[in-house]
Amino acid sequence: MRRQSIFGFLIFLVLSTCCRIYAQEDPMVYQRWGIFDINKVRTKFNNTGLLCDGNEQNLNKARPPAFEYPNGSGISYGTAVGVVVGAPVDQPPGAVGGYPPEDYTAFCDATLDEGPAAFWDEEHFAPYPEFVGPAGEGAAMSDDPASWPVNGWPQYYPESDIPVLVGSEGWPGFGEGGERLADQESFSVVYAWGGTDQLGATGPTHPNWLKTQMIIRGLAWEGSLYENFIVWVYVIRNIGTAPIHDMRVAIHVDFGFLPLFLPPNPWGDADRHYYRPDLQFAYGWDDDGYEDSPFGGGLTGEQIAWAGVIALRMPGGDHKVATYDAFHFWEKATTPAGNGARSDWYFEYNVKNVDDPQDSNGDGIDDDFDENGVPDAEEGGPGYYLGTGADGLQTLGSEPFTLNPGEMDTLIFATVFGQNKDDLITNAKRALALYESGWKVVTAPPAPVVEAYASDRKVTLIWGTDSEKDPQFEGYKIYRSADGGVTWGSKTFKDFFGKVHYIPLEQYDLVDGITGYYKTLPEYAWFYLGDDEWVPTRKVVVTDTLQYFQPGDTVNVFVDRDVVNGMEYLYYVAAYDTGNGIVGPLENTAATNPDLKNNTVRVIPHGAVSTGNLERVRVVPNPYVVASMWEKGSERQVQFIHLPVRATIRIFNAAGELVRVLEHDATRSPAPSIEKWDLKNYNQQLVAPGLYFYYVTSSEGETKGKFVIVL
Repeated sequence: MRRQSIFGFLIFLVLSTCCRIYAQEDPMVYQRWGIFDINKVRTKFNNTGLLCDGNEQNLNKARPPAFEYPNGSGISYGTAVGVVVGAPVDQPPGAVGGYPPEDYTAFCDATLDEGPAAFWDEEHFAPYPEFVGPAGEGAAMSDDPASWPVNGWPQYYPESDIPVLVGSEGWPGFGEGGERLADQESFSVVYAWGGTDQLGATGPTHPNWLKTQMIIRGLAWEGSLYENFIVWVYVIRNIGTAPIHDMRVAIHVDFGFLPLFLPPNPWGDADRHYYRPDLQFAYGWDDDGYEDSPFGGGLTGEQIAWAGVIALRMPGGDHKVATYDAFHFWEKATTPAGNGARSDWYFEYNVKNVDDPQDSNGDGIDDDFDENGVPDAEEGGPGYYLGTGADGLQTLGSEPFTLNPGEMDTLIFATVFGQNKDDLITNAKRALALYESGWKVVTAPPAPVVEAYASDRKVTLIWGTDSEKDPQFEGYKIYRSADGGVTWGSKTFKDFFGKVHYIPLEQYDLVDGITGYYKTLPEYAWFYLGDDEWVPTRKVVVTDTLQYFQPGDTVNVFVDRDVVNGMEYLYYVAAYDTGNGIVGPLENTAATNPDLKNNTVRVIPHGAVSTGNLERVRVVPNPYVVASMWEKGSERQVQFIHLPVRATIRIFNAAGELVRVLEHDATRSPAPSIEKWDLKNYNQQLVAPGLYFYYVTSSEGETKGKFVIVL
């Protein structure tokens, strides 16, 4: 019988093994947010399966970074990427947790929050508390033990006798025996439920859901082959007592180029959305090659990234994509050409892709975006879907399948980015190759550990020699960034696919007769292997003042004298190899956190700390003009230089009013003789242009001076 009494349903709601005891409280108190940041793709995600939250309909809920690319650029492309699980409404009672209203035709549970889901139902998956870390911590991640459950990982998955395998690091990894497989992993376990719309409701509600559980993982790797994508794994399991028939699983893909939540233009312009059936790859880009930059000015086509989702394994018999739908939420919303304000319509129109006029032959795959009845690929049609107003969505759906009680099936896909279309396709193929290889990662030589020391107009880099033990080691490249890692050099070139590469600040090549450009694979012929010049200074450590190296260690040393005091620089040292016939030469990429022990360092060259008197103290730049070379992004600052170890700086305007007091402490600064001022007063408001005076006092003496701000 499809319907139950209200009384019976309420008892069912409380006692259901699917919802367990959590149905009597808001289970979303166990929702946690985490950040993937180990490679070029940086994004927030939550432990209920939402992979970013740009939240275009509810801008106040947007949570950047939402697929920021490249990492550190401040440019996000994600509105919402998540997973949808649905099935026709005629399911047996043991397979569901309540039924929808009479006129609904399907169940449709999503990992999406209200807004990006576009069918206006709140999230339908909630985390099991026993797999969640303490309040105040983020989603469980392999490199953050504080995010793991306080009482340890449960022995079994809920509603089952399936053991939770924990590896030697104490993390339930994706590899064999629970070992960590990727360089950075996430892990959560969730169950379907009625959604937060039912909580605190004063009128009638219809909480309904399929009795499913999902084990969700994110996987990210470092290295040039894998730095442009993140892999996501969703294992879907039936935890009910009856089969779920004709169920489908889909990936909801919503990227914006740029998204609505990025200022200054709240609506943006049109985006193009494409599909490659041979790769099962849904992707997109900006339509006209121009966007207003959130940092001022504009972004050209070369500065706007491409993004997409490649389906690596779909649930069902053949593990292939069965439906592809491109649509615009605001246009034709309740018709087969769009989607609507109800979850069952989303299941019919987008997951199943029923009667879509852009599907030329009714096979479920949109291929006719001019809607003339002929596939675009056959007659020179547009070949893409145009989503106006920076709003175009895509759904990749599975074939229908049955999931019996206790059975599970797996969805695997990757969110992929690239500098241009060719680069994007290359990166999608790399994600596919990684999956098809059984996750066998091909790596460059081990990245060297680097230290940096700054002095007056000089930076000294020191790194170890462990990389040279790799049998394919060929040399080192040194890169420098003056904009926080957004770019890595002033000189660039493009490879044959249009991807931009940076010319290193310095290159050291092993003297072994392997020189010039790589020749084995034509697509890597741009890679320069060196010219048999090995000139880094070798030294044996004799002091115990280094952070990572001990007396007796052999290290390499490089000195950069082409630097400006007060500017923050990032450096990274890449070890590279000789390449082979399978892939071309590989080199290390920059680490995403230069404050940890890795191949990337942050440093600020500076003059000597003043002692005895303060005669050398001054302000730079003077006059200050907006967008000086000291600034990164929208930051504004002047610097007081040659300060003593400790000092108090008082800043006055031309009227003699105290604007700000700065307390300088060299022990807390990466540049001991420098103190920055962000041009803001006590109320955190930017000061007006004009003449300013400063007065510096310390145990070393006192000094005063003036400077000008020109905005």
